[in-house]
Amino acid sequence: MIIRLLFCFLLFNTAQAQFFSQTDNTLETNRKNPVSFSHQPFLLLKVTPTAVLGRDNVLQYGVELAPPFGKFSFGFDYGKGKGDWSFNKEQKANHPEQETRIIRGEIRGYFSDWYPFYALDKKPFGRYYSLEYVQKDLKYAASPNLESYGGTQVEGIGPFDVNYIERALHVKFGKHFIITKWFFIDGFVGIGVGQYSSQSDDLEAVQVKNSFSFKRPTRDLASKGLFLSKTAGVRLCLPL
Repeated sequence: MIIRLLFCFLLFNTAQAQFFSQTDNTLETNRKNPVSFSHQPFLLLKVTPTAVLGRDNVLQYGVELAPPFGKFSFGFDYGKGKGDWSFNKEQKANHPEQETRIIRGEIRGYFSDWYPFYALDKKPFGRYYSLEYVQKDLKYAASPNLESYGGTQVEGIGPFDVNYIERALHVKFGKHFIITKWFFIDGFVGIGVGQYSSQSDDLEAVQVKNSFSFKRPTRDLASKGLFLSKTAGVRLCLPL
């Protein structure tokens, strides 16, 4: 009796697997791809317009290398900005002389092997996850306030040239939206941990170590610490 029940159970599982296999094949056949590609793009040229609208208004561009082997691709970005053409009014008014340089590097893995997405998200198409390193170098002028004996703040001498560095490691999730075979939109969000440090070459001051910050760190004259780093944006891509 037990053997018969086992046989019926196996027969049922086999028929069920064949049914879902035929259903998946039918869906795969009926799926309409909006764009057809004659080859896998191996190089994507990218521009990030959202970086211009950010806090430090950098013009950021880069590439993504997607070799025709393996499961990963590699991205590199470089950006440069000036404070006097910032869209942030406060930033433009307080630090028009600020110079910003940013570099990004990331390793991406696409969802190629994840059922049922293996037919949709092959490199460099569809959704991906990535590990990203970011370094931001800023140079700006600051005039630190001095505290008098009465506890009041008075404007100090200066301004002093400040060198400010942020480094962050992000875990990101994103997706390539295919518009045409010559144009992708790359949208992404991510979160991670950052480290910042600021120091002036013209003034001898002991760096103050601040506690962990969940908000954007204050760019003081001589400080350092850790912070919760968040990233999000849109890239415009030209696949080759």
